[in-house]
Amino acid sequence: MQQQEFLREAMKELGLTRKGFAKRLGCAQRTLDKWLLPTESKDHNTMNETIWVLIREIREHEKLKTRHEKLVKKIGENIA
Repeated sequence: MQQQEFLREAMKELGLTRKGFAKRLGCAQRTLDKWLLPTESKDHNTMNETIWVLIREIREHEKLKTRHEKLVKKIGENIA
């Protein structure tokens, strides 16, 4: 998967704007913008492996969080 596709997919899945996604990653929005540029662009930057891993872990965390919240809600409904 290309870097730009990976980033766009992650932002969509997390429901974040570029500004919000950059904040979540702890990087400047300009850094994210450069990661999103086509590889042919002179300003394009390639993400290092640490960022790929961080984004994968954030996505997985959010999936687990959602499942946990649904389970807690279901348990609460069953108790009531």
